[in-house]
Amino acid sequence: MVDFDGALEYLGAFGKYQKLIYCLTCVLTLPVSFHMLAMTFLDAKVAFHCAVPEIRHAEPGTENYSCALNYSIPWEQDQETKDWQFSGCDRYDVTNESLAAIDCPFDAVNATTLGYFDGVNTSSCNHGYWYDRSQYHSSIFTEFDLVCDSNELNQFAQSMYMVGVLLGAVGFGQLSDMIGRKKTLFIGLFLQLGFGVAVAFSPNYTFFVVFRALVGATTSAVFLPGFVIGTELVAPSMRTWAGTLIQIFFSIGFMLLALLAYLIRDWRTLQLVISLPNAVFIFAYPLIIESPRWLLSKGRDEEVAAIMRTAAKVNGVTLPDEVFTTKKVEVKVEDNEPKDERTHTIIDLVRTPNMAKKSVLIFFNWLVITLVYYGLSLNTSNLGGDDYLNFFIGGVVEIPAYITSIYIVDTLGRPKTHAGYMMIGAVGCIVCPFLTAPFLPESLNPLSITMAMIGKFGVTAGFNLIYIWTAELYPTMIRNVGVGASSMFARVGGIISPYVELSKSVWGPLPYIIFGALSFLAALAALLLPETLGAELPVTLEDGENFGKKKPKRPKNYEATESKVNQAYSHDAPDTAENGFTSKQPNMEVTSL
Repeated sequence: MVDFDGALEYLGAFGKYQKLIYCLTCVLTLPVSFHMLAMTFLDAKVAFHCAVPEIRHAEPGTENYSCALNYSIPWEQDQETKDWQFSGCDRYDVTNESLAAIDCPFDAVNATTLGYFDGVNTSSCNHGYWYDRSQYHSSIFTEFDLVCDSNELNQFAQSMYMVGVLLGAVGFGQLSDMIGRKKTLFIGLFLQLGFGVAVAFSPNYTFFVVFRALVGATTSAVFLPGFVIGTELVAPSMRTWAGTLIQIFFSIGFMLLALLAYLIRDWRTLQLVISLPNAVFIFAYPLIIESPRWLLSKGRDEEVAAIMRTAAKVNGVTLPDEVFTTKKVEVKVEDNEPKDERTHTIIDLVRTPNMAKKSVLIFFNWLVITLVYYGLSLNTSNLGGDDYLNFFIGGVVEIPAYITSIYIVDTLGRPKTHAGYMMIGAVGCIVCPFLTAPFLPESLNPLSITMAMIGKFGVTAGFNLIYIWTAELYPTMIRNVGVGASSMFARVGGIISPYVELSKSVWGPLPYIIFGALSFLAALAALLLPETLGAELPVTLEDGENFGKKKPKRPKNYEATESKVNQAYSHDAPDTAENGFTSKQPNMEVTSL
């Protein structure tokens, strides 16, 4: 049997071989970030109004065209900004004869306020829509007419993508356990290529939604096995940093997507470009190793030994013979040690009061963080300014968020650090919409964008921390179940997130206020969870229930009562008996903050 953990000690914490495998898996998972965030540009929203066939004889951009358009489309005043704009979903019932009789120039706004159009019949856009294509040449918004009565279909498309991610995590997780991480990774890359190309050739909205959801399912097949393979050869002392660096690659993909979208203004071409790298990546199959721990679980020790020898050769080290000749040792479990052979389920996470309380607080944090993260990431066009620059900066701020959170969390501890970052996110989100029109001059809009990015910074750091903290809070026996259930709640947050945008029809700042309020509540919830830094982590379900419980308060007469009890049951002096009664009892509790 191969002593895998022993071999890692000789290979070095993060040697040349580990770096090669790690960087390669990071590159292979890069398209995941493209697909996760692509809807910002695939579904880019632009100004629109009803198409008016009656004015097709006029040359766009001329005074006659502008005059005829003003006479054909109602003008509406935004209740918040007080700006006048074309109605998007209605038109006046005009004819060629009535348009021929109008006098130009025609001040439609003044005519509207004076009641010139009162009583004029309007109708819906029965001849289709006109879209402003000056920035985005095409998107599913413009191609499939996802406007007016079909507006909510924009949110539905992104929600179904997240449903695909959720289902893919379940299905491909089981497949990964059966056939291995490597095969699952490359099956995911191949399917992602096929489904991604199919999305680019979608003939209608339904086809687009179905195949985007299938792309979402493949992200779990690519990212999770890639994460495992990339970090498994890294020594435990470097594993937290390795897990963080792969998240930074996600942020790099975030920034690359902004550049690609800036260069490619057609949604179908953009979808092809973010899908086709997989056609190259699948040829990396011979270069990627299988998960050594998975191989060991299947009894394939010789393959693990071969991986270790290759790693040692590349790293320039020699592995001692005992690494490859270690025999399996049968460990006898004493009667007083925990035995647990039953299968654990999500019910075990809420079976006892303290575990249930912690699980609810953990699930709430995962849901909120994902909801706010994607809410901010996918709605950069609502911030004003340049969509591409805003999106790019949204990726940039993630890198310091990941790095600073790792340093600070081991100094201040989990609850304070996580709550602090979520508070930063809350303040950024709540303040953001009030630093631009109509509350402040539009020239101050960069302040609004800055606050939105501060909010993104805080929530991204929270995303990084909650995973580490969750794994520490759950006892070993149900740790995988706990992290898996938490991830499911994260996906629920992603499913809900697109619909928060609809609340801006009630009040413009409302989506950001919702994001901020939820982040604030998540911060408060974090303060109710126990500290794990430096604590002995729970192993059994009983440990998990006791972990973080507050010690019961002693009654005022506790010391006197305890002394009398000790004197009654001991022949020693009172102080000696008391010391023997208290100090020898193991303290298994950690006081929650």
